[in-house]
Amino acid sequence: MNYVEPVPWTLFFDGSSCKQGGGIGIVIISPRGANFEFAFPTEPMVTNNQAEYEAVLRGIQLLHEVKAEAIEIFGDSLLIINLLIGLYECKEDTLRRYYDECQRLLKEFPHVSFQHIPRAQNQEANRLAQSALGYRVVQEILSNETLDNDWRVEIVDYLRNSSQKVTRKLRYKSTKYVLLDDQLYYKTIDGALLKCLNQEEAKVLMGEVHKGICGAHQSAYKMKWIIYRTGYFWPAILEDCFEYYKRCQDCQRFGNIQKSPASAMNPIIKPWLFRGWRIDLIGQIFPPSSK
Repeated sequence: MNYVEPVPWTLFFDGSSCKQGGGIGIVIISPRGANFEFAFPTEPMVTNNQAEYEAVLRGIQLLHEVKAEAIEIFGDSLLIINLLIGLYECKEDTLRRYYDECQRLLKEFPHVSFQHIPRAQNQEANRLAQSALGYRVVQEILSNETLDNDWRVEIVDYLRNSSQKVTRKLRYKSTKYVLLDDQLYYKTIDGALLKCLNQEEAKVLMGEVHKGICGAHQSAYKMKWIIYRTGYFWPAILEDCFEYYKRCQDCQRFGNIQKSPASAMNPIIKPWLFRGWRIDLIGQIFPPSSK
């Protein structure tokens, strides 16, 4: 019997330390492509290796909480990777407690793999680790900050400063939105508030609704209804749902076969009976009536 291997969760980790303290950065990518970033400060007076071990341990704990079955761990610390896969022996007492806890948690996963990568391929985790130290401002994934190409930018700017000169169309459109704690919400007719999403967040949400754990490969109208019921909104929601489910490979492969003709049928309509065709009901008359 052939078994289907589960799609793994991906973990990128990095740790950094200095005189002021330490910081760790973690990037977790789900099997469906959702990206989650975490940055945590560590205790002061920790070594760089301790910070690296703290990062991978915290990442493994997060994957254990979401009950991941298969995981792939990437890091730029060759020492930590070789210690976890058993090529090196952990003899230092300060790292031993991290090593034992990691090995205990790794036994809970059916499939685990490690890979050492250069620092250039681990920039996101390194950025988060430096952010925890205070070098950079931390921006969490799916945060309230809007991007330049985000459709929410002009509405948020106007709601923050309604005295600025804008078009009449924007003023009218902004009456349907509310800004609460720097998060934009859409007001429905019955007064419910729907959280507004950008394009990247909308793609992740449509994937979970259409083919997620509770998804049943619904049509675009059903996807839109479910998204509304769960409390999310963006302007082109129906068009995006149509575009998403039309590109679904499983829907194209296992969907119902359309038996309608490729071209439109042109029926021939006659206003009077027997105008185009005649039916000889009695046959030939013999002898002819003229004789």
